[in-house]
Amino acid sequence: MEVIITGGQGFLGQELCRHLLKKGELKTSSGVMQEVQRICLFDNVAPATTSGVNAHPKVVIETGDLTNAETCQRLMRPNASVFHLAGVMSGAAEKDFDLGLRVNLDGTRNLLDACRAQGASPAPKFIFTSSLAVFGETYVEPGTPVGDTDKIVPKNTYGMTKACGELLVNDYTRKGFVDGRTARLPTVIVRPGLPNAATTSCYSGVIREPLHGVEAVLPIARDLPHPVTSTRALIANLVILHDATWPDRVDRALNLPSRPSSLQQLVDALYEVVAPAEHSKLGKIVDKEDSFLSGVVRGMGSHLSHERAKELGMLEVPNMATVVREFLEDFGEKTVVSNKRQRVA
Repeated sequence: MEVIITGGQGFLGQELCRHLLKKGELKTSSGVMQEVQRICLFDNVAPATTSGVNAHPKVVIETGDLTNAETCQRLMRPNASVFHLAGVMSGAAEKDFDLGLRVNLDGTRNLLDACRAQGASPAPKFIFTSSLAVFGETYVEPGTPVGDTDKIVPKNTYGMTKACGELLVNDYTRKGFVDGRTARLPTVIVRPGLPNAATTSCYSGVIREPLHGVEAVLPIARDLPHPVTSTRALIANLVILHDATWPDRVDRALNLPSRPSSLQQLVDALYEVVAPAEHSKLGKIVDKEDSFLSGVVRGMGSHLSHERAKELGMLEVPNMATVVREFLEDFGEKTVVSNKRQRVA
């Protein structure tokens, strides 16, 4: 059993690798549980560190460009399961249309073609991470959640490229080239480290920065609800999606479990978790709304249902206070508050 993770040096790639090493096994395309023998972490940048999961004997580090078809052909191995996490984020894709197309669309097709070229039978599993950004112009009644099968009409370039990727996965699966599964990701919080290029990065920053005694700037309106998930739930659900027996239908996409939350609700959760005596240690939260960015987030939809995920037994997203506590437990070593613990290596 071998696994390839694109975007392997990113936050989610590293966390997925950590989870797979701990779990130890995955279900093959033949439906048999097997030990994971090799995990290839592929990215366009060299790893910042050779410690942690990057140093594990089962982990192989590869660097290259997904927009190069030959690179993808060399990367692929017979019957390897692919978790395709790499991509240009929403804000960057909106600013650079051509870059968004090359990486998110051409890069995805290059990977799918590389899987196809293996000619494996049964076809290898291909887990494609799409986004709630595929839902832009929606046709449901106000207040009604957007479901797995609602029409996708993106209102930004990032969402458009992800919608195209979903259709590619559907058809490559229909033709028997891959066993594709598409997960529409909500915004993942709370991400450690520096902010990324996603428009919704502040949904992590509003928790992360104050906990480190740093000022958090909010470019999105505080009252704008947006679907989010926790890191633990997201990673577990990607693995559940990989191992699941998919129903006999052409459509291979589903909404991952999410919970709508506004920035203000996240602030409230932060101050609920942190002891009142330590509120003065938290960094300031400053509102500097960018109407363009608020519009981009508003165009992603605010409330999703996830019936297909429920059918597959995926984990529900906990309340926001629990999400804050999980961040403190997993990544809170350098925060300024006392209710934290060191992460287990």
